[in-house]
Amino acid sequence: MYNTSTETTYRQELKEKILCVATTLFHKHGIRRVKMDDIANDLKISKRTLYEIYSNKEELLLEVVRRHKQEERRQMQAFDKPGMNVINIVIEVCRHRIEEFSRINPQFFEDIHKYPELLAYMRSQHKERESDVLSFMQRGIDEGLFLSDINYEIVRTLTIASQQAIMNQYLYKTYDVKELAYIGILLYIRAFCTIKGIKLLDEELKSLALVESNN
Repeated sequence: MYNTSTETTYRQELKEKILCVATTLFHKHGIRRVKMDDIANDLKISKRTLYEIYSNKEELLLEVVRRHKQEERRQMQAFDKPGMNVINIVIEVCRHRIEEFSRINPQFFEDIHKYPELLAYMRSQHKERESDVLSFMQRGIDEGLFLSDINYEIVRTLTIASQQAIMNQYLYKTYDVKELAYIGILLYIRAFCTIKGIKLLDEELKSLALVESNN
């Protein structure tokens, strides 16, 4: 008798393995250099088996990025522990992203531009996060760390434009990720902090070893 449950479990486990290997290879070599053959060979499965689960590389890539976004969201939530304020969270997020970017080949980010469906997904993610970001800003105001007389929708629009400029102009290839992070914090966090927020942020920045490298 055919065991559907066993088959489903096997396929789910194989899917997880495929995503893990694909993520590692994409981050290490970039997207275009990695072929479906490479992923199949690494897993020691046939290419036919791989294509039964993911019909093409862009579909697999999209799932890799979706999983990464989900994990990133869980990580962001984990940073918000009792006793943490918005400045503490900003620093932890920045630390996490610097560490992450240091492990990823810049070619990966450059290759993203060649996949329209992936770009559309990433743009939709930005829009979906709008309410979360604005709620975070309001929390900063309530904590007395962010200024209350600022239009944060404009701040968010400018922040997204800046992030797109970094990607579209490949600034991550010209400048060190830490330097980009430091300038970004100065422009889009410190600029709307209260005096109390500025003092706390400047102290927290020292833990990232960003201030010393730029003064």
